[in-house]
Amino acid sequence: MRLNRRWRYGLGLSTLFIVLGVQGWQQWQQRRWADTLGITAAPLPSDRLVTLADWQRRLDPLRLTPRQQQQLEPLLISLQRLRVSVELEADPHDRYAGLWLPSQRQIRLNPRLLRSPSALLQSLSHESVHVAQSCRSNLLWGYSPVPLGLATDPQVRRRVDQSPLYQNYPGDRRVEYEAHTYAQQPEQVVQILKTACTES
Repeated sequence: MRLNRRWRYGLGLSTLFIVLGVQGWQQWQQRRWADTLGITAAPLPSDRLVTLADWQRRLDPLRLTPRQQQQLEPLLISLQRLRVSVELEADPHDRYAGLWLPSQRQIRLNPRLLRSPSALLQSLSHESVHVAQSCRSNLLWGYSPVPLGLATDPQVRRRVDQSPLYQNYPGDRRVEYEAHTYAQQPEQVVQILKTACTES
C-alpha cells in the first residue's frame, strides 16, 4: 500500500514537472516570436474601442458600409461577452496588422487599418479566430491558441507557408491557417466564438 502511494505521488510530481516544462518552453518560444515582431510586454498607449460608434468615430470620414456595420457589431458584442478588449495602438507600423494577447485578453490593432474599413474588419475577424482557439487551450498548453479542427483553404495554407512572417512561427501553423481562412467571414467567426468559448 505504501509503495502504491509513493508511486502515485511520484507520478503526480513527474506530471507537474512535465506541464511546467512544456509551459516554460512555450513561453520562451512566444518571447522569441514577440522579439521578432517587435512586440513589447509593457502596455502600449492605445485607444480602447468598444462600440460600433467608437469605430465609426475613428474611421471618419471612411465610414463603415451598412453591411460592414452588420458584420462588425455582433463580433464586437461577442468579444465583449468574453471580456476581450480591442485596442488601437498609438502609432502605425509595418510589423503586423493585428495581435491577440491571450494573457491580457486583448486584441491590438495597428492604426494603419483605419485607412481601410474592410482591412480592419478582416484583421479583427482573424484575431477573433485566435480568441476562439484560446478558449480550447488546456492545462498543458496554457492560453496559447490551439487548432479547432476547422476546414481550411489550401491556397491560404500555401500563402501562410510561403510568408516570411511565419517562417519562424513558434506555434502550430494550423492556427494561422484557420485564422486566415475565416478572416473574410466575420459572421462565421461569431459562430466559431459561440461554439468554442463559454460566454460568461
